[in-house]
Amino acid sequence: MHQHPRLTGRRGRGYGERFLFSIALVVVSSLWITQDMATWATVMCGAGAVVGALAALYFGWRYLRSRADSK
Repeated sequence: MHQHPRLTGRRGRGYGERFLFSIALVVVSSLWITQDMATWATVMCGAGAVVGALAALYFGWRYLRSRADSK
């Protein structure tokens, strides 16, 4: 890997890691929704939970497809 000058050995986050971060966003946003906050903050937490759920579906699907393609 060190023979090619553009390959540094570092890689970006994979679909599995992104899936886990999305799940964490859903959990944290859901926990914050239960607190007594201003309306705008509750709306932001709801938006975070929805975006996290959509991202979890997307990255989970991509992760499963990448695992199936590698076999």
